[in-house]
Amino acid sequence: MWLYDIAADAQPYGRQLRPSQRYRFSMKHRLLFLLASTVVIGGIAPASGQDLHPGIIGEDDRVRLDERGPPWDAVGQVNVAGYRITGQCTGTLVAENLVVTAAHCVMNPFTRKPFPLNDIHFLAGVRGAENKGHATAQCLRFLKNYHYAAPERLTPTMPVQKVPIAFFASDVVVIVLGNKLGVDPAPLDERVIPRPGLRLTHVAYPGDHRFVPWVHFDCHLLRPDLKAGLWFNDCDTHPGSSGGPLFTRTDGKYKVAAIMLGVYERLYNLAMPVSEWLELTREAKCP
Repeated sequence: MWLYDIAADAQPYGRQLRPSQRYRFSMKHRLLFLLASTVVIGGIAPASGQDLHPGIIGEDDRVRLDERGPPWDAVGQVNVAGYRITGQCTGTLVAENLVVTAAHCVMNPFTRKPFPLNDIHFLAGVRGAENKGHATAQCLRFLKNYHYAAPERLTPTMPVQKVPIAFFASDVVVIVLGNKLGVDPAPLDERVIPRPGLRLTHVAYPGDHRFVPWVHFDCHLLRPDLKAGLWFNDCDTHPGSSGGPLFTRTDGKYKVAAIMLGVYERLYNLAMPVSEWLELTREAKCP
């Protein structure tokens, strides 16, 4: 997981802020966490004063998700096992062989290129040592304007980097799996109206509960940034949750409306709505 500094101005997003929070929003640079949980083998230990729960907005409202079946089984782990480095994120099966997650989850920060395809794994519906299906990547689909911004040096102490907020507007990838999984894909909410106060449900495999999905029911969209293509939300999250889905619920049916990307201190979290990456899910074959 890496700590980033956003070089962009922001405004309060759909809720009343304390004076100290208003001051923070007016600052030119801001700290933001990418929510990938990354371990460098042989690296030094994290700093003792490090914030281990940067994605919690106020109280931690996450609970263990005990319910099984659709659409929960479509949420799973995106794991990378590479040379001297491992990565953990969350992804969602949105077609028989398509998984959507955050693009930075599949990027090697040393080479600034995608990890080898056979090092990228998806495990659906993980519950302890069990899962609903496993496959490796056959190819990757990024948005045309995707640009990866890697840390200058990678250690578990999470070095601070300055990254424009526009970086997150393209931070999504669709993983085309090498085989189909026997799991019902999660439906997409292609007609969602991004209004402040929209009720959301965020599911992920966070680093502090890696082998069981945790969920924040009844969190909210604070404000959509239509220009940047991002949703500012108060859904509690944690490193390891990058790419985790944000569901809406209509007529009792959960649908994926966005995926989680990052954290701004403890004030709000960043997600990318389905409208920004829907085109990546239209083709189920590799070139």
